[in-house]
Amino acid sequence: MRQLIAAAFIVGVSIHGFLPAQVHKAAEESHEVTQGGPADPDWKQLEELFRTGDRGAHERLVAEGVAAIPLLAKILHDPSAGTARFSAANALGDIAASECVDPLLRALRDPWFNVRRCAAIALGTIGDPRARGPLRRVAEKDPYSWVDPETGKSSYLVRIDARRALAMLDAQREAFLEDAAHLPPLGFQLPRAPCPWPFPGGFRLQHLYNNYQQPTDSYIHAGMDLLQDAGTIVRAVEAGTVAVIATNYPDWKTHHFFIVEPKPGRGEGWCYTHVDPDSFTFKVGEKIRVGQVLGKVVDFSVGKNDGIDHLHLNYVSFKVAPDGKVAFHSLYDPLLRFDWRDEKAPTVFTPFHFVRNGSSTPLGLVGKVPRLGGKVDILVAIADNAYAGHIANWMTPVVTLEITAKGVRPWRKLVLDQRGPIEDARQVAPLYLGFAARASLVEGLPRNPVAHVLRVTNTDGDGVIEPTDARFAWDTAQRDERGQRRFPDGVYEVIVRAWDLAGNRGEGRMRVRVVND
Repeated sequence: MRQLIAAAFIVGVSIHGFLPAQVHKAAEESHEVTQGGPADPDWKQLEELFRTGDRGAHERLVAEGVAAIPLLAKILHDPSAGTARFSAANALGDIAASECVDPLLRALRDPWFNVRRCAAIALGTIGDPRARGPLRRVAEKDPYSWVDPETGKSSYLVRIDARRALAMLDAQREAFLEDAAHLPPLGFQLPRAPCPWPFPGGFRLQHLYNNYQQPTDSYIHAGMDLLQDAGTIVRAVEAGTVAVIATNYPDWKTHHFFIVEPKPGRGEGWCYTHVDPDSFTFKVGEKIRVGQVLGKVVDFSVGKNDGIDHLHLNYVSFKVAPDGKVAFHSLYDPLLRFDWRDEKAPTVFTPFHFVRNGSSTPLGLVGKVPRLGGKVDILVAIADNAYAGHIANWMTPVVTLEITAKGVRPWRKLVLDQRGPIEDARQVAPLYLGFAARASLVEGLPRNPVAHVLRVTNTDGDGVIEPTDARFAWDTAQRDERGQRRFPDGVYEVIVRAWDLAGNRGEGRMRVRVVND
């Protein structure tokens, strides 16, 4: 066991998928740029390349900032420009200057529905309050309807994107969570009595390594991994009826799972995964007693990969299709159903890393109070475990961001709240850096517990990871509804807080100087 533990989506893509590598200067550059001088680009050549879909031309025009707006507006409103019009709208959204708003508002009335869609999303990205009224009208009345040929269902695609844009504008209103020491309403009542653990002993002897919120490169874990040797007996944590026995990989014994439904017909229950199917003691439809032996942990070897033997346990809502396929998602952190003690607060590591929006390369800021401006992402490493010496790959369920300065209304965001359902565990990339991207940022940090790196500015403030979160950033040039600077030049304190499931809070702070021009 010591060695085991130590070892341990017609929509979107074609239209909104042309996102340049965010290396541009955008609107944070001086608004005094003019088309002239020794560095003057060849506008005609850039236009020709852009119209053919050349990615480099897209990036170059965005990098030119305000100077490129007339050309992009020309392409956007040119009926002969084809799909380059979509890219023109996207580029205006990336530049995000106030001068981009009028051409995009005009595009909301364009005859081509895809132009209207791209214009709506670009306006949401810019966040200018002038777009709210026009976007509301589009969200309510745009006539275009797409009919799915397979289902016959109609979708008002432009209205959908206008609503997304309005949600992005609403995110500027800054949702926040003051305190996560207590659970939010879950929509159902959890039983008062804790479940017995599936293995002998208390919490520490379960060896909970990956927790519910732990991110991988491609999904959120959405369950508990309890590290135990192959052959260890697994016992039922709650009585019920076996509703499902299935596997995602028929050629292997490693990924069989079964679901025990406490109340038959409810479509929810305990999902046990990585139990050896040869050791199952039951069939579908049989009653299970609490504490009953269910089987044994499978040897997790696959080919030449030894793997790490463990039980994956989560509480799910599920549906069985007529062809036998099982669809399910996790309803809440299963740790809530057990008796456990968390003695340690999360660690929020400083200094934070500041990067251009969409990049993962630090800006190379220097000094005790580094200077920055424009559209900025903030990368923050967070680690958590339950007790001293606990080997863990945990992530906290709740993270918030606050940026404050003297005389300035605090800018506050709920970055993450994953104490309840995780309906789409594949949504991980907007918030978390993958293993390779975070490697240099966690170099020098303790190897245990594992530190995860979050792009905490990628949020609309609802605490749910969504694809559209990737469009958000800290825009120091943002203006409020009166047209005033939301972040005037000066010194700001960036505060990131993280709560674990027990309500313990960790916090990191860093000061920066905003210089907009």
